[in-house]
Amino acid sequence: MLIALVAGVVVGLLIGGLGGGGAVLTVPVLVYAVGKDPHEATTASLVIVGVSSLVGLVPHHRRGAVQWGQGLTFGVLGVGGAYLGTRAAAGVDGNLLLAMFAGLLVVVAALMIRKALVGSADVEGRPRDVLHFDDEGRRDVGGIVKLVVTATGVGLLTGFFGVGGGFAIVPALTLVLGYGMPFAVGTSLLVVTINSVSSFLFHSCGGSVIDWSIVTPFLAMAVAGALVGGRLMTKIPKRTLQLGFASLLLLVSFYTAWRSIPHLF
Repeated sequence: MLIALVAGVVVGLLIGGLGGGGAVLTVPVLVYAVGKDPHEATTASLVIVGVSSLVGLVPHHRRGAVQWGQGLTFGVLGVGGAYLGTRAAAGVDGNLLLAMFAGLLVVVAALMIRKALVGSADVEGRPRDVLHFDDEGRRDVGGIVKLVVTATGVGLLTGFFGVGGGFAIVPALTLVLGYGMPFAVGTSLLVVTINSVSSFLFHSCGGSVIDWSIVTPFLAMAVAGALVGGRLMTKIPKRTLQLGFASLLLLVSFYTAWRSIPHLF
């Protein structure tokens, strides 16, 4: 329980400060520290991450860093992918699911490190709106296609691995729609909330159960951490946060692989 409480604070700080990433820690903690089944852990993770993201959205909204229209569109487009991901995960062995999850963490960590070292992490560019006509009365068809494909892919990851998808949404918003980090982080929390709610409903329909005696205190600490993280993000360089989070992802990935891969053979 103590580990779960501490992890809840860390998860909340990541969600509030980076616009996501909390679920990649929540699932391993619930499985290895609390002893939950991987499928049960993914369902509980969606509750923790979804509520924390909704609460963490508040300080970002007050700073005007949430693009509600595009964020809602991105989230709704991801619902179909979340449904497909949830159905696919139902037939996958728990240890295989965790092994694949570990591989995903390595990929995400590598992308975050590359972005932090090569990209400009603190650019505050305003979002490019691909949903409306430009000054010449034309739509950005290529941008709309990228938006649909990216949103569906993020939803697929959300449903399959039981994650909010923030670790993928933030890069997607910056690369596809041209968001600066402040806007990407704030809008990501809106999308994570939508993805988490839809995936939770799909998991619940599949018969998943939740141990509220564990989830409730974990969630309470995560909510507190999300509020603090939303305020801290304006004081800590984004590059520092990204590199630190990427290192943490690699550690979690190695541990998850070490615990799950031997049981596959």
